[in-house]
Amino acid sequence: MAWLPALLGGVLSLLIPFGLRPMLTHFEIVDIPNERSSHSALTLRAGGLAQLLGVLAGLVVCLVLPISEADRLVLIVVLMGGLAASIVGLADDLVPGRGVPVVIRGCLELLIGLAVGSALVVTLGGGAWAVFGSGVLIGAYINMANFMDGVNGISGAHGALVGVAYSAIGLLAGLPWLVVAGMLLAAVFLAFLPWNLLGAGMFLGDVGSYLLGATIAGCAAGAILGGVPWLSALAPLSVYFADTLVTLARRTLRGEPILRAHRTHAYQRLTNTGLSHLQVTAIVSLFTVVTAVPGILMLAGIWPMPLAAAVILLAAATYVVLPRWRNDRLPARESAPLAMPPWPVATPARPGFEPRRWAVVGASGFIGRAIADDLRGRGLEVVSVPAPRVRLDPASVDGSHVAAVAMLDPSVESLSSRLAGVDVVVNAAGLATPDAPASAELYGANALLPAIIGSAARAAGVPRLVHLSSAAVQGRRAVLDETAETAPFSPYSRSKALGESALLTMAAEHGPGADTDFIIVRATSVQGPGRGTTDSLRRIARSPLASVAAPGTQPTVVSSLPGLVTFVRRVGTCTATLSPILLQPWEGLNVSEVIRLAGEREPTLLPGWLCSMVLRVGRGIGHAVPEVAGVTRWVELLWNGQRQVSGSLGEEEAPC
Repeated sequence: MAWLPALLGGVLSLLIPFGLRPMLTHFEIVDIPNERSSHSALTLRAGGLAQLLGVLAGLVVCLVLPISEADRLVLIVVLMGGLAASIVGLADDLVPGRGVPVVIRGCLELLIGLAVGSALVVTLGGGAWAVFGSGVLIGAYINMANFMDGVNGISGAHGALVGVAYSAIGLLAGLPWLVVAGMLLAAVFLAFLPWNLLGAGMFLGDVGSYLLGATIAGCAAGAILGGVPWLSALAPLSVYFADTLVTLARRTLRGEPILRAHRTHAYQRLTNTGLSHLQVTAIVSLFTVVTAVPGILMLAGIWPMPLAAAVILLAAATYVVLPRWRNDRLPARESAPLAMPPWPVATPARPGFEPRRWAVVGASGFIGRAIADDLRGRGLEVVSVPAPRVRLDPASVDGSHVAAVAMLDPSVESLSSRLAGVDVVVNAAGLATPDAPASAELYGANALLPAIIGSAARAAGVPRLVHLSSAAVQGRRAVLDETAETAPFSPYSRSKALGESALLTMAAEHGPGADTDFIIVRATSVQGPGRGTTDSLRRIARSPLASVAAPGTQPTVVSSLPGLVTFVRRVGTCTATLSPILLQPWEGLNVSEVIRLAGEREPTLLPGWLCSMVLRVGRGIGHAVPEVAGVTRWVELLWNGQRQVSGSLGEEEAPC
């Protein structure tokens, strides 16, 4: 009778898609290809609803199976855990846009894992560590199964093979519940393969991959608590463990964002070598069998544990390095150090220079609009130039390469015609998003676009280009200065530093006295009405979280929009020799004064050691999740401030 739940669940899983496909088509529930995808066309997703209903039907049959109440209870716990995770996945499939927020989704997965672990411990015995270990295993494997669900057939084959393995383990260990669970798992996911592989195709979606991951991990946790050696219980999971953990570790060490979609799993890299989806699925399935069998042989007493462990490790390691053996190479690191730009040389003086016609690129933005309004208010002619949308590979490291790409960009010609007859070009365009992930759009706007504008300005014979960069390019330096040295800490600051490098390279190629001066203005933490960072600062400053590191008198680089506008105008009209890199002048504020001005309250003084500890943790996380690095740096400036040199044009009375 152990086969009855599998028979019913498998048949339903095979038949339900006949009615499910039209429904998914009607509601346009499709999988949109992204950077992680191994497919290029829209495909129906959430096909795993059939597996959900198949497991649910099998669970109902399990209620009347002639097995002990203890076995029945364990079976119910494991299958209910899978169904609960599947519902979370279904919500993720159905929520428009980017699905359920990752933090909420992760918490729900962990809670499901802890709930299943607690129920298993109550039924089979164990302590608090068993609950915690089961929770982490289930929550982690839900994500592993989801990460690995990227080529046709891979998840269906994994469910079928692991299900068979657990049925065998259940038979050898005398665990009837595991036999039933394994057979049901194998049947419902085997039934998905025709729908995934034939015709137009259909994907499991998160509803199916979450069901797969939670059910498998629940079986593994229950088997271990039921007396199965951990190596035997986890052996069928070895390939997914190896692929996911090695990929995670490698991306962390390379400073790549671990939460961003990618195509660097071993199975994805195998498709890059020309193998088809079916061939990759066959390889993954073969290694799953090769790693599962030693665990079964060990449980049967045929192989000793050391031999089984050695074979499993060897097979897993072979699988992980297989893409490299097939000559697949990883892309360059997005966080690789930037090439050092040429050392900047001061621009020559321009006696009698009186610019009357200005062009502002990005005049619709926060800073660009303010600059344009100020210039018009002084009776100057202003040409508002929309910024072209360009893209650049985030792995770029060399400013000379960016400059070369910019010179060949088709938008240079159209921009140069717009800049004809202009005296000063101000580039206020770009993406001012300190917490943004690395993307071709971010690097295009902040690194390639300045070089394109520089090429266009030079082609149009514009005397001076003022490019607005960011003091963030120097990162956590104790004192900000006007040198070309940079220490970017996030994708945003790295993209801005690469833009500076490209302009400095272009300036060096033509040397001092060239027709166009390239001046880089490093804006500090500019605040003003309507800016998102200013709104965030006000909310923090008015809340109980308003705090600074003791003693609270540290100088800060927080500055005002009018201050930056005035400085840009001075730079544009200056007739004296100018440094190619100019730092926005300090406005005399300290960290406590910023909180008082923004929130009209006194900040709480926090111990320095506490702030240092919190920031150290944030920076550590930021190495693996670059989006956190920008937020951490913002908090660091709020608490500790930062000093800056008095720049060469920092004082109002400085010669110009």
